[in-house]
Amino acid sequence: MRSMYTYIEQAPAIARDIIARRETLVGPLVEQFCGMAPKRLLIVASGSSYDIAMSMKPFMQQTLGIEVSVEWPMSYILYNYAQNDETFVLCISQSGRSTNTIEAVRRAQACGHHVAVLTCTPDAPMREYCEHVYAYGSGTEDYYVAKGFPTSCIYLALFAIEAARALDVRGADDCAALLSDVSAVVEDMDEAYRAARTFAEQHLDAFVDARRIMCVGIGAGYGVALEGALKLNEMIGVAANAYEMEEFVHGPTYEIRRGHVVVLVDLGGPGHERMMQLYRALHVLTDEVYVIDAVGEGPAQSDERTFGLKPLTGCELDAPRAVIPFQVLAESICSKLDLLSYNLSNLEFEKQIKNKAN
Repeated sequence: MRSMYTYIEQAPAIARDIIARRETLVGPLVEQFCGMAPKRLLIVASGSSYDIAMSMKPFMQQTLGIEVSVEWPMSYILYNYAQNDETFVLCISQSGRSTNTIEAVRRAQACGHHVAVLTCTPDAPMREYCEHVYAYGSGTEDYYVAKGFPTSCIYLALFAIEAARALDVRGADDCAALLSDVSAVVEDMDEAYRAARTFAEQHLDAFVDARRIMCVGIGAGYGVALEGALKLNEMIGVAANAYEMEEFVHGPTYEIRRGHVVVLVDLGGPGHERMMQLYRALHVLTDEVYVIDAVGEGPAQSDERTFGLKPLTGCELDAPRAVIPFQVLAESICSKLDLLSYNLSNLEFEKQIKNKAN
């Protein structure tokens, strides 16, 4: 099995290729989407695919000018499938084998909705159930989703930009500026990775010794917090959870003890001031308060526990960079503790629960 580092290192080049080939990779989905000019986009996904969707929801909603919702497949199947005719259903499955997502595709089609599937696996079993299956060019991975997260985010950003252009929601100059923002994020991913390796070395012991890790974000940062907690769950089996910023202060803070680690994902935007207020208050409860910061200003700047990203335009596009410290920390802990990053006992569990198609 390859190290996650290998996939993280591959991601920037793949993202550049997706941008260069966006007409071929994104164009067919844009054409299908714009053919119905929907008033609502519903994304159905689970695991890292759900986190990707949550990370890109704010940008997509702002860019497309329509409601964008994200739902788990089983919730969609059992409780939320009766959408109106103006809803476009986009199902995302990295492997293309998620049984719940396959069932969600079948349910959406049975209801007469326009459906498309995104996957990183061109020959995925999903093709047996849906006519419109698009591979976004990242290639497959072993178990964990490392390169798939940032590259999928880039694909969804490009889709939103090109669809907004085609529907005349955004002008050519506006779309060109957004595309430039996407490229700037991709060009900084290599530097973010190098900085994350150094940051992980400096703070690894605190995360290795942590009895509890709580990841907090808002907007795109909440999607990053979800993925960060998931990577820590999957790879090292630590008790890690993600919280939306304001929900975090409505109960979860009562369980914080000394030795618990809190990671705040601050990508700027309207939630920045409140996030810094939370940052200051948390030191009453624990010394282990870390910040993934893309703002470049505020009280956390002088803190050695702050991982600073180069401030760029467009905070809702920062997920591809902001997830890198979580990925590097998870892999670094695995290496230090000599852990097998995929718990083999889960093979039997997954066999019984049947969450993946053959």
